[in-house]
Amino acid sequence: MSNPTIKVNNRFCIFIVATIFFINLFSFFAVSQRTIATDPIKYPLPSLPALCVLNGLFKVVVKAPSSATNWAFTIYSNTYGLKYDISYFVGSYNSSSGLWSFYLKVPSNIIPGLYSLKLSYTSGGINYSYKQPNSVYVFEDYPKNLLIAHLSDTHLPYGADVIARAIYELNLIKPSILIITGDFVDIGVIASAWDYAWSIVFNGSSKIPILVLPGNHDHSGDDAANYQKYCGPLYYNLSFGKFHFIAMDTRELGYVDIDQLKWAESVLKNINVDDVKIFLIHHPIFGTGFSITGSWQNINALVNYLYYTWASNTPIAAEFLRLVEQYNVRLVLAGHIHREQFNIYNGKHIFETISPAGGSLPVGVYWSFRLINVSDSGDVNILTIGGKTPQDSPSAYPIGMLSYYYTPRNDGSTRASSIKIYNNLEASINPLIEFIVNGSIPFNKYNFYPYPPSNYRVFDLGGRYLVQFRVNIPAKTSYYITLTSINDTIPPKIYANVVKGDGGLIFYVNATDDSVGIKCVGLKYQFTFSNGSKSVWYSIDDIPPKIIADKTLTLYSYDLLKYEYKLSIPSNVLNITYSIIAEDFIGNINYVNGTFAYITPKYYTLTIDSSPISGIQFTMAGSSYTTKFSSSLLSGNYTVNFPSEVVVGGVKYVFSGWSDGFTGSTRTILLNSDLTLTVYYKAETPTQMVSIPSWIYIVISIIVIVAIIMIILRFR
Repeated sequence: MSNPTIKVNNRFCIFIVATIFFINLFSFFAVSQRTIATDPIKYPLPSLPALCVLNGLFKVVVKAPSSATNWAFTIYSNTYGLKYDISYFVGSYNSSSGLWSFYLKVPSNIIPGLYSLKLSYTSGGINYSYKQPNSVYVFEDYPKNLLIAHLSDTHLPYGADVIARAIYELNLIKPSILIITGDFVDIGVIASAWDYAWSIVFNGSSKIPILVLPGNHDHSGDDAANYQKYCGPLYYNLSFGKFHFIAMDTRELGYVDIDQLKWAESVLKNINVDDVKIFLIHHPIFGTGFSITGSWQNINALVNYLYYTWASNTPIAAEFLRLVEQYNVRLVLAGHIHREQFNIYNGKHIFETISPAGGSLPVGVYWSFRLINVSDSGDVNILTIGGKTPQDSPSAYPIGMLSYYYTPRNDGSTRASSIKIYNNLEASINPLIEFIVNGSIPFNKYNFYPYPPSNYRVFDLGGRYLVQFRVNIPAKTSYYITLTSINDTIPPKIYANVVKGDGGLIFYVNATDDSVGIKCVGLKYQFTFSNGSKSVWYSIDDIPPKIIADKTLTLYSYDLLKYEYKLSIPSNVLNITYSIIAEDFIGNINYVNGTFAYITPKYYTLTIDSSPISGIQFTMAGSSYTTKFSSSLLSGNYTVNFPSEVVVGGVKYVFSGWSDGFTGSTRTILLNSDLTLTVYYKAETPTQMVSIPSWIYIVISIIVIVAIIMIILRFR
């Protein structure tokens, strides 16, 4: 006999499995509608860009028919609004792979920066055209130093806001390259993860070349099938000048397999011994310790330092460290553990593991990126905040502490552009500022305010000027500068709306300046209390504007700036008098003044009489009055003082109390409703003398005289 309970559970399990299947099927279908970065252009990729120099060569690999002809290549920049046709290139077709390989020569007149690639060809009488965004980065020359930005564990789609903000901030710092060491997405079959990967990272606003490698989460759900489709190869090497990046896949198992290590060694053998080698992995090989001394030949002595996935596979760990030691790998970058870990191995090999940039946060950890300076001689300098050392975790740069905006525009359409930077980091920064202004007049007509940078470069973009310079901005400070040819005397425009919120006021302010832009918005305010007293004037000199840098949109320039400030209000405040000040970058100022009635004033009638006499003088709130008193007063506290005694008509009256039972002659009255009080006095009765008749005095006098005479006669 069948068990009905088991039958129901089986059906339920079938339902759950079917639901998961269709969800995954839908996810795959949804993902398939996204742009596939690796087809037909196999290289360069937005996640594996070509790094090249002026007049240098870069490689392009395309899947196309052998019959393809009329090849054409263009690189273009949305940032600068530039386009360059590649006039010189050579290519060949590999019949085994079905791939075309080309080497393109970079024009000598190109502006260094990040470019997208466009290619086209003709086959069978049909024209084909393809684009690969943000896939070619042109340096002016081979750098002697690389500033590497390192972040990890973005876990898209959940970390979309964080990575969008990080790219916004790094676009100002402008490192040489950004490296994301795995767990790029949370699960490989989540459609929205690849939506955000495309819109934010691959086809977004980045001005920096980006390298991505897989982590265990990128394998989950589909064994990294979507990762390979939308990101590219699971492991690779990228060489540029004397710098060589070798990325390896630690997979879901948490370590690199032996075939990858053999491949890595084949790459290392072809690199000059003095060049700089950098390994990129997801699972760190070291999970603890700081300064570690040892050898791959005695891996068991290092087991206590190894991360557990490597410690359980010591032959693989030994082989990895052999490559590090034998080929002098100077830097190993990793992620995965969602915290910082820093190790120096044998005094010269740096292992740096970064906390997440969107993934879950353990206690005491924040979303962050790391900045690392690497010289072409192999010197590695890990930059930190707050004067910490790299092993003083956390010491990386927290995401969200750097804000900036260009205004009113920065696209070459105006003859002025300004920037304001708020560096709230506990570290100085050296950002690259880029102004794009109108080029219809000679550049010598432009001026910097308040003063020019020490060094700057000007590029003629054809009707526009691109001006680049770096400045040093100390920790916890702000910086501003304007480039303009306008003699601006027009004050900015300012609009304000003040509303009452929970526990205070909210000031919503819009400010705009068509000439040079808004430099700052400030607030001055004063409290008026219910008893009529006033506070001192308080001031906030610089309210930061609301910056948009999230998964939906990132804006870099603003013609209209929006501000929001929440002001806490103490108790018993009747109203707030305020002045909102907007100042442009030249010093023109405009104001909005007002008074906000925080508490609607209420008035009540206070009546004070006295008994049994009237006309008694008393003081209240510093003024004198007499009974009977009656007046409409503002709700609040009033201190009243009556004399302890008075004399009326020659009679002395002593204070005895109030009609509500209060016994003191001085009191504070809370007036929150109509109130009538009576002050009582009591007359003081004078002392009465007893009246003695005059004849009694005469009799007493006679008796005294007789007594005296008898005494005299007796003694004779």
